[in-house]
Amino acid sequence: MSPERILLHICCAPCATTVVRRLQAAGFGVHGYFYNPNVQPEKEYFQRLLEAQRLCSTWQVPLEIGEYDWDRWQAEVRGLETEKEGGKRCDACFRFRLAATAEKAKELGIGAIATTLTISPRKRPEVINPIGRAVCEELGMRFHEADWKKQDGYKQSLDVCRELHIYRQRYCGCKYSLKEREEQEAQKAARLVAELATGEPAAPRRVTKAIKILAEKPADEKKSDVTVPEDTRAKWELSPLERKKKRDKKAKPWQEI
Repeated sequence: MSPERILLHICCAPCATTVVRRLQAAGFGVHGYFYNPNVQPEKEYFQRLLEAQRLCSTWQVPLEIGEYDWDRWQAEVRGLETEKEGGKRCDACFRFRLAATAEKAKELGIGAIATTLTISPRKRPEVINPIGRAVCEELGMRFHEADWKKQDGYKQSLDVCRELHIYRQRYCGCKYSLKEREEQEAQKAARLVAELATGEPAAPRRVTKAIKILAEKPADEKKSDVTVPEDTRAKWELSPLERKKKRDKKAKPWQEI
């Protein structure tokens, strides 16, 4: 008996790695469908497409390629350009691509679809799965729901990418997510420059017990009756090497350090 066929929407090769293997292990005959007209610039789109083709060829997975109709995608998200990544623009994008996947599956005579999208730490299955269900119900099809990042799914994808030397992109895909990522990277670079210039971290530090102790005034300058023992203060003022020597001497008092 031949396995049940499923059309897998592939957003990129890295995300497809874990998902293809898990679907095959579950007994599905996997067919890939690369449909991502959201990706910009065009050079990035073709780089992701070539990597998806290479992975599917290596693993002998049939791959259908959708039209790169960026203008149509742009029309679908019009009015949502200023939404942050993970907002309403992304919801519209998911619906657009999954609906196209369901239509392609019906055209091919495949009764179920799935998507690689939920393997990303930035993608929420509680948003994507209901959208997949809805577009499939409209066509009388089945959507295979999953959160592929569970059970180290995302980590496994990283391992396979290293093994097969698969290109991994640094942003989701559309020009709006690229702009947002570039702004985040610019802010991070500015913080690092500030740290180098001042010698102090630009971003607030996590307040640890050691920092609290060193920040307190000596007992004779404090108005409160609560004091910090001097031996405790001294411990945190020692260098790491001096603290190690002190611990070793305490453990072995007969041994000179």
